[in-house]
Amino acid sequence: MFDRPIRDFAVWTPRAPAIVLPGRSVSYAEFDPDIDRLGRALLDLGVRPERGVVSLAAPDPYLQRALLCALARLGVVSSPSDDEAADLKLVLLPEGQAAPGGGDVLALSESWAREALTAPHRPLPVLDPDPEAIVRVMLSSGTTRRPKRVAATWRRTVSITLGNIAIYGGVSRNVWVPMTGADSLMGYSMAVCAWRLGAAAGAGFSVANLPSLMERYATGIAVVTPTLLRTMLAALPPGFQPQAGWRLQSGGSALPVALAREAALRISPDIWIGYGATESSCLATGPALAMTDTPGAVGHVVAGALVDIVDEAGTPLPDGQSGELRVRGTRTASGYVGDPEATEAVFRDGWYCTRDLAHRRPDGRIVVEGRLDERMIVGGRKLMPIVMEEPVHAHPGVADCAAFAVPGKAGLDQAWLAIAIAQGFDRERLLADLARLPDFPPLRVAWIDEIPRNAMGKVERARLRDAVLATQSDGDPG
Repeated sequence: MFDRPIRDFAVWTPRAPAIVLPGRSVSYAEFDPDIDRLGRALLDLGVRPERGVVSLAAPDPYLQRALLCALARLGVVSSPSDDEAADLKLVLLPEGQAAPGGGDVLALSESWAREALTAPHRPLPVLDPDPEAIVRVMLSSGTTRRPKRVAATWRRTVSITLGNIAIYGGVSRNVWVPMTGADSLMGYSMAVCAWRLGAAAGAGFSVANLPSLMERYATGIAVVTPTLLRTMLAALPPGFQPQAGWRLQSGGSALPVALAREAALRISPDIWIGYGATESSCLATGPALAMTDTPGAVGHVVAGALVDIVDEAGTPLPDGQSGELRVRGTRTASGYVGDPEATEAVFRDGWYCTRDLAHRRPDGRIVVEGRLDERMIVGGRKLMPIVMEEPVHAHPGVADCAAFAVPGKAGLDQAWLAIAIAQGFDRERLLADLARLPDFPPLRVAWIDEIPRNAMGKVERARLRDAVLATQSDGDPG
């Protein structure tokens, strides 16, 4: 899906940028032969499809992208760097650094890469892969347990790419910048979208140097998490003047209303939120400023996804009633690689059961209330974390926050808030404001430097709960 377009654009638009990096860009005419050169060098080392799934760890952002494409061009299934079940771990190391131990590791030096890239260009054969063959294994972004492996076939990759191009307005984007990392599904698929369109994939950008890219290129899209967006706002350079054709796509966790409004004023009014999973790709999206009236709203269901809200028996519920969200469609995986027990737990009759509590509004918007296993029962009431988090996020001087439950005496849930503060925070005012909110539960507050989140910005509530439990004395668990 992305290999043939790279070859095509190397002929059609050879000088167009294929990769944009901080400080330089690489054209399609340069990128395409580099893929071949690295592929040939990997073949010489015995990296072939029969080696199985190959995880890739390459700190250099250009080499990471080029090696990923080289593996696909060879017909080798790739996976993220932290895939512990990979058959072969391909690791690019700085000169003199020792190779990691354990498993089948192929450690390559930077000098190996330099030598490979200066070799004569010998084009690799064009593959005609089976649409049902796996091209990529992704890891689900779990927050409380070991991530599971999700396969992307060539057919599913095509479906995800075409869907994302439509969702993110692909024809008008010069640069596609995934700030969530190349190993995430979004980081992987954004580059594929760019190459399918002959646009440029951004790589190696941080919140510190993304603003300069937004000033330099007329149009683009950057995928961020709320945490990254908050950090970017705090670090915007004086006189920042982004060009008008940029969109920010926020995902991974709920985008607080106050944060969305500030980003719209200072970066771009074109801010969208999205909801999806490694197992399903994006299934709902919409403009962030159109969701500010409803905390947890994530937009309308996109074409190619069919969504139901169901009760515990799997019966669809009417609009307004909360239940588990499930999805099916051509972008949805059929199960987990090598894990039939986990597959059986959430893949049923063609549906992927997300374990997210949600409801559908009469206008069609999906509202995600939180994970089913994050629901708290406090004082006999069922509460989701977002109910407590949204008013705290809106308070001046709150950098980040997360609600979670800790079992107290007699095993009953106690509501906690972990709060990270910034300049201008007024502790007494916050506590007084929360006390005045109707039906706000009694809570305990943990003041913290930083909220623990995974690579996609999801709160790791189990870590917060365990930290509180570790500090409580044996004689006073409450």
